[in-house]
Amino acid sequence: MHPLVGRVRQALGQPGPLEQAYLRLLAERFERLEACAAGQAWSEPRSARALARRFLRPREGSWHDGDENLVRGPLDGFTRGEGHPERALARGLLEVAAQLAAIEARPETLWFFLWELESLLPQESDGKG
Repeated sequence: MHPLVGRVRQALGQPGPLEQAYLRLLAERFERLEACAAGQAWSEPRSARALARRFLRPREGSWHDGDENLVRGPLDGFTRGEGHPERALARGLLEVAAQLAAIEARPETLWFFLWELESLLPQESDGKG
């Protein structure tokens, strides 16, 4: 499991059913990002987006510019990476997530990262869900 999943779990305290479902989704997404960084195409059910939005909606806007800077600064280099852009983005998201987990970023920084993750993931669907 990616270390950021544990950090998000810790930040949530006592996760309810929605939070537990999102934590499972987040773990799956990090596995998909690993596969994408290795060259596989991104694919996830449409229901994943809806679940992520339900989780993020009450947390949206709780962050400030400092939280955004901790996330956007490191991601900029990867989103403009040369070569295969989807692979570069996947590697960047994985690396920034690991950095945020390592520094024990505050919950609001994590929420912004998850919001940014949601906006950066490819929109294609595999048709499931």
